[in-house]
Amino acid sequence: MKKLFLIFMIIPVMGCQTNQKPDKETVLKIINDDLNFPRTIDYEIFCSDPAHAKKLLNLKLDTTGMVTIQKTQKLKDIGSPLISFTEAAQPYLIQPTEKQRKLDIQKVKIAEETIDNIKLGNRSESNGKTSIPVTYTVTCTNITPFSALMKRDFSKPINRSATLLFIDRKWKLIKP
Repeated sequence: MKKLFLIFMIIPVMGCQTNQKPDKETVLKIINDDLNFPRTIDYEIFCSDPAHAKKLLNLKLDTTGMVTIQKTQKLKDIGSPLISFTEAAQPYLIQPTEKQRKLDIQKVKIAEETIDNIKLGNRSESNGKTSIPVTYTVTCTNITPFSALMKRDFSKPINRSATLLFIDRKWKLIKP
C-alpha cells in the first residue's frame, strides 16, 4: 500500500515540473509576447520644424510625392506647419494623439519587424536551473518610402540572441 501511495505521489510531482526543451512554435510565442513582436517601426516628423523640412527636402520625399513642403513662410505664417502629407502618404501615417496634433507632430510608419529563423541551443543546467540559448532573426517587411528617414538598412536581417530559463514551472525569456 505504501509503495502504491508513493508512486501516485511521485508521478504528479514529476508531471508538474517538466522542463523539456520547448518546440520552436512555443519559443516564437514567448518571444512575440515578451518583446511585443510583430511591431511597427515609426518616426516622428515635426511638421513646424525647419530642420525636419530640410531633412525631407534633402531626402527628396517631396519629389516622390509623399510630402509638400513650404520653402518660404510669411511673417504671419510663422508657427504653422511647413510640412503637409499628400494622398500618397496616407497609408503610412499613424493617427496622432491629441498632444501630437497640438504640437504638429506626425508619426509615419517605417517598416514592420517580425521574428524569423529561431534556433535553439543545447539545454544546460546549473544551480538547479535549466536554460536554453536561443538565436533568432529580426526581419523587416512592408518597408515604406519613409524608411529613408532612418540610417538603417531595413533589407538586412538582424541576428539576436536571448536565453530561455525554466522558472516557476514555465519558460521565461531572459533578455541580454
